Amino acid sequence: MKPSPAYSFIKERLDREFDQLDKQKITPWAFLRTEYGVKVMGFDGREISFGGLEFDGTPRHIFWEAFAQPFLKDIVSRGFADTRAFCKEHVIDATQPMEETAAELRVGVEQIFTRMAEIDRRLRGKGFPDSVAAYNPAGKIHSIDTFITERLNAEIAIFPKPTNRWNRLYEEQKFWIWLVGVLIAIAGFTLKLLGY
Repeated sequence: MKPSPAYSFIKERLDREFDQLDKQKITPWAFLRTEYGVKVMGFDGREISFGGLEFDGTPRHIFWEAFAQPFLKDIVSRGFADTRAFCKEHVIDATQPMEETAAELRVGVEQIFTRMAEIDRRLRGKGFPDSVAAYNPAGKIHSIDTFITERLNAEIAIFPKPTNRWNRLYEEQKFWIWLVGVLIAIAGFTLKLLGY
Protein backbone atom coordinates (compact mmCIF):
# COMPACT_ATOMS: atom_id res chain seq x y z
CA MET A 1 0.00 0.00 0.00
CA LYS A 2 1.23 3.48 -0.86
CA PRO A 3 2.07 5.64 2.19
CA SER A 4 -0.38 8.40 3.04
CA PRO A 5 0.54 12.07 2.51
CA ALA A 6 1.07 12.30 6.28
CA TYR A 7 3.52 9.38 6.56
CA SER A 8 6.86 11.20 6.36
CA PHE A 9 5.58 13.78 8.87
CA ILE A 10 4.48 11.01 11.23
CA LYS A 11 7.71 9.02 10.93
CA GLU A 12 10.03 11.99 11.38
CA ARG A 13 8.17 13.25 14.44
CA LEU A 14 7.92 9.87 16.16
CA ASP A 15 11.54 8.92 15.37
CA ARG A 16 12.58 12.15 17.08
CA GLU A 17 10.33 11.45 20.10
CA PHE A 18 11.71 7.95 20.66
CA ASP A 19 15.29 9.08 20.08
CA GLN A 20 14.91 11.79 22.73
CA LEU A 21 13.35 9.34 25.17
CA ASP A 22 16.26 6.96 24.69
CA LYS A 23 18.98 9.61 25.02
CA GLN A 24 17.45 11.65 27.85
CA LYS A 25 15.68 9.04 29.98
CA ILE A 26 16.78 5.47 29.15
CA THR A 27 20.52 5.66 28.37
CA PRO A 28 21.39 7.47 31.65
CA TRP A 29 20.48 4.26 33.47
CA ALA A 30 23.52 2.61 31.88
CA PHE A 31 25.66 4.68 34.29
CA LEU A 32 23.97 3.39 37.45
CA ARG A 33 26.99 1.43 38.66
CA THR A 34 29.51 4.19 37.92
CA GLU A 35 30.61 7.02 40.18
CA TYR A 36 28.24 9.29 38.25
CA GLY A 37 25.20 7.11 38.83
CA VAL A 38 21.86 7.85 37.23
CA LYS A 39 19.94 11.07 37.76
CA VAL A 40 16.82 11.54 35.67
CA MET A 41 13.42 13.14 36.05
CA GLY A 42 10.51 10.75 36.19
CA PHE A 43 7.34 11.48 34.26
CA ASP A 44 5.76 12.92 37.39
CA GLY A 45 8.58 15.49 37.68
CA ARG A 46 10.31 13.83 40.61
CA GLU A 47 14.02 13.18 40.39
CA ILE A 48 15.18 9.59 40.31
CA SER A 49 18.74 9.30 41.54
CA PHE A 50 20.84 6.20 42.22
CA GLY A 51 24.57 5.78 42.18
CA GLY A 52 27.12 3.05 42.75
CA LEU A 53 24.43 0.47 43.49
CA GLU A 54 23.83 -3.01 42.19
CA PHE A 55 21.10 -3.17 39.60
CA ASP A 56 18.76 -5.14 41.82
CA GLY A 57 15.82 -4.49 44.10
CA THR A 58 14.42 -0.95 44.01
CA PRO A 59 16.50 0.44 41.09
CA ARG A 60 15.60 -2.48 38.83
CA HIS A 61 11.95 -2.43 39.93
CA ILE A 62 11.66 1.28 39.14
CA PHE A 63 13.45 0.81 35.80
CA TRP A 64 11.04 -1.88 34.64
CA GLU A 65 7.80 -1.25 36.49
CA ALA A 66 7.36 2.48 36.90
CA PHE A 67 9.74 4.48 34.76
CA ALA A 68 9.31 4.11 30.99
CA GLN A 69 5.60 3.31 30.66
CA PRO A 70 4.26 6.82 31.43
CA PHE A 71 6.68 8.35 28.91
CA LEU A 72 5.66 5.82 26.28
CA LYS A 73 1.94 6.37 26.86
CA ASP A 74 2.51 10.11 26.56
CA ILE A 75 4.29 9.63 23.22
CA VAL A 76 1.36 7.46 22.06
CA SER A 77 -1.22 10.07 23.07
CA ARG A 78 0.67 12.97 21.53
CA GLY A 79 1.46 10.92 18.41
CA PHE A 80 -2.21 10.34 17.68
CA ALA A 81 -3.13 13.93 18.60
CA ASP A 82 -0.51 15.32 16.22
CA THR A 83 -1.69 13.04 13.40
CA ARG A 84 -5.30 14.08 14.06
CA ALA A 85 -4.32 17.77 13.89
CA PHE A 86 -2.32 17.21 10.68
CA CYS A 87 -5.26 15.43 9.00
CA LYS A 88 -7.73 18.15 10.03
CA GLU A 89 -5.41 20.93 8.89
CA HIS A 90 -4.85 19.32 5.48
CA VAL A 91 -8.41 17.95 5.16
CA ILE A 92 -7.42 14.34 4.56
CA ASP A 93 -9.05 11.10 5.69
CA ALA A 94 -7.34 10.06 8.92
CA THR A 95 -7.78 6.29 8.67
CA GLN A 96 -4.51 5.42 6.93
CA PRO A 97 -2.43 8.08 8.76
CA MET A 98 -3.76 6.80 12.10
CA GLU A 99 -2.83 3.23 11.14
CA GLU A 100 0.65 4.45 10.10
CA THR A 101 0.96 6.27 13.42
CA ALA A 102 0.09 3.07 15.30
CA ALA A 103 2.65 1.09 13.27
CA GLU A 104 5.42 3.64 13.92
CA LEU A 105 4.51 3.76 17.62
CA ARG A 106 4.80 -0.03 17.83
CA VAL A 107 8.25 0.07 16.24
CA GLY A 108 9.41 2.79 18.62
CA VAL A 109 8.03 1.02 21.71
CA GLU A 110 9.80 -2.20 20.76
CA GLN A 111 13.06 -0.31 20.20
CA ILE A 112 12.83 1.35 23.63
CA PHE A 113 12.16 -1.93 25.43
CA THR A 114 14.95 -3.64 23.48
CA ARG A 115 17.30 -0.86 24.56
CA MET A 116 16.13 -1.24 28.15
CA ALA A 117 16.76 -5.01 27.99
CA GLU A 118 20.33 -4.32 26.75
CA ILE A 119 20.98 -1.91 29.63
CA ASP A 120 19.43 -4.34 32.10
CA ARG A 121 21.67 -7.16 30.88
CA ARG A 122 24.83 -5.04 31.04
CA LEU A 123 24.07 -3.84 34.55
CA ARG A 124 23.17 -7.27 35.90
CA GLY A 125 26.18 -8.80 34.15
CA LYS A 126 28.44 -6.15 35.72
CA GLY A 127 30.05 -5.37 32.40
CA PHE A 128 29.72 -8.93 31.06
CA PRO A 129 26.25 -9.02 29.50
CA ASP A 130 26.69 -12.54 28.15
CA SER A 131 27.06 -13.84 31.70
CA VAL A 132 23.34 -13.33 32.44
CA ALA A 133 20.15 -14.20 30.61
CA ALA A 134 18.45 -11.39 28.75
CA TYR A 135 15.25 -9.98 30.23
CA ASN A 136 12.24 -10.56 27.99
CA PRO A 137 10.10 -7.39 27.86
CA ALA A 138 7.29 -9.04 25.82
CA GLY A 139 4.70 -8.41 28.55
CA LYS A 140 5.64 -4.72 28.77
CA ILE A 141 5.51 -4.39 24.97
CA HIS A 142 2.11 -6.11 24.90
CA SER A 143 0.73 -3.73 27.52
CA ILE A 144 1.68 -0.62 25.52
CA ASP A 145 0.58 -2.31 22.28
CA THR A 146 -2.88 -2.81 23.79
CA PHE A 147 -2.96 0.90 24.68
CA ILE A 148 -1.97 1.78 21.08
CA THR A 149 -4.70 -0.45 19.62
CA GLU A 150 -7.37 1.03 21.90
CA ARG A 151 -6.32 4.56 21.02
CA LEU A 152 -6.17 3.76 17.28
CA ASN A 153 -9.71 2.36 17.32
CA ALA A 154 -11.01 5.38 19.22
CA GLU A 155 -9.28 7.86 16.92
CA ILE A 156 -10.65 6.22 13.77
CA ALA A 157 -14.15 6.04 15.25
CA ILE A 158 -14.33 9.69 16.29
CA PHE A 159 -12.49 11.37 13.42
CA PRO A 160 -14.96 12.90 10.94
CA LYS A 161 -14.55 11.88 7.35
CA PRO A 162 -13.46 14.85 5.23
CA THR A 163 -16.00 16.20 2.80
CA ASN A 164 -15.22 17.68 -0.56
CA ARG A 165 -15.51 21.42 -1.13
CA TRP A 166 -19.01 21.31 -2.68
CA ASN A 167 -20.42 19.13 0.09
CA ARG A 168 -18.91 21.43 2.71
CA LEU A 169 -20.34 24.51 0.89
CA TYR A 170 -23.78 22.87 0.81
CA GLU A 171 -23.60 22.00 4.53
CA GLU A 172 -22.60 25.56 5.42
CA GLN A 173 -25.11 27.31 3.09
CA LYS A 174 -28.09 24.91 3.02
CA PHE A 175 -30.71 27.59 3.60
CA TRP A 176 -29.54 29.89 0.80
CA ILE A 177 -29.09 27.06 -1.69
CA TRP A 178 -32.56 25.74 -0.83
CA LEU A 179 -34.07 29.26 -1.14
CA VAL A 180 -32.47 29.86 -4.55
CA GLY A 181 -33.76 26.45 -5.70
CA VAL A 182 -37.30 27.27 -4.58
CA LEU A 183 -37.20 30.72 -6.24
CA ILE A 184 -35.99 29.18 -9.53
CA ALA A 185 -38.77 26.58 -9.36
CA ILE A 186 -41.41 29.29 -8.70
CA ALA A 187 -40.04 31.41 -11.55
CA GLY A 188 -40.11 28.43 -13.92
CA PHE A 189 -43.67 27.52 -12.91
CA THR A 190 -44.79 31.18 -13.33
CA LEU A 191 -43.22 31.40 -16.79
CA LYS A 192 -44.92 28.18 -17.81
CA LEU A 193 -48.31 29.52 -16.64
CA LEU A 194 -47.76 32.70 -18.61
CA GLY A 195 -46.96 30.67 -21.70
CA TYR A 196 -43.29 31.50 -22.06
